[in-house]
Amino acid sequence: MGSQVSIIRPSYLPEIELFRPSSIDGVFECIKDGARVLAGGTDLLPWASQHGQPRKMVWIGNVEPLHGFSVDDERLQIGACVTQGELIRCADFRRAAPAVADSVQFVGSVQLRNQATLLGNVCSASPAGDTLPALLVHEAQVEITGAPGQERQVSLDDFLLAPGKTMLAPGELASGVSFCGLRANEMSAYRRHTERRALDLAVASVAARLVFEADGYTVAGARVALGAVGPTALVAIEAAKSLVGHPLTGETKSICAAIAAETCKPISDFRASADYRRQLVKVLVEDVIGEIEQRARIFKPNGEGR
Repeated sequence: MGSQVSIIRPSYLPEIELFRPSSIDGVFECIKDGARVLAGGTDLLPWASQHGQPRKMVWIGNVEPLHGFSVDDERLQIGACVTQGELIRCADFRRAAPAVADSVQFVGSVQLRNQATLLGNVCSASPAGDTLPALLVHEAQVEITGAPGQERQVSLDDFLLAPGKTMLAPGELASGVSFCGLRANEMSAYRRHTERRALDLAVASVAARLVFEADGYTVAGARVALGAVGPTALVAIEAAKSLVGHPLTGETKSICAAIAAETCKPISDFRASADYRRQLVKVLVEDVIGEIEQRARIFKPNGEGR
């Protein structure tokens, strides 16, 4: 018999050094000294079980600029310390980015959402991260601070490299995330499949954002993204292209769903087989497009409901 490897998952953390600076400068001093950044902290134990228990941590909750949160007609700006609970309670946020609002409401539980941050979900880089497909269809950019005064923006698609891995370099801080809100004749939605409604990872998930022509039902532009069916959340470019220039019919939805299922790269694990995940993608793509239709109240030219 082969040797067995035991994985010990800690139920607590050993004594650590915790720093609580009130400025960005103070955060970077701690990062240079080897401290791990902590915001909501809801993924701390899972992270420690995979990467080793941290000895130094820097909590960024005292840094006021990282609590910034703004919504306007063009773009939403979310600081690193803004919790998912804050976002759900904001009506302007829900109207501006329905797919992201959908996804945030699926994360964990009410108690967890009141502690967890949106950017923390991004930086965890889980392939099954609920907010990632929704942020991708809303063209999210991650704001990275290399040091005070040294800032850059990276598209979320480029930021996500592999399960649990991002392009954030040592000494850098993910300080916020921004993404576009809905414009005229646009709508978005997110759906996922899980065994339980809450406190469970997605077996597969889909987000979409559609732009409609003036007639109200011909698709002028589209973005589709998939979660939990590849090493990272991914944009299904060809699936989205298949919708453009066509009205939403059963046939166009089915074609889009089939292309999306071919695009994804699922694995088989204890939660689902790869084939099952592909079938889920087909169903979820059609569900999401149907939800967008309903939200946008799309009608035929003769006034009959589609």
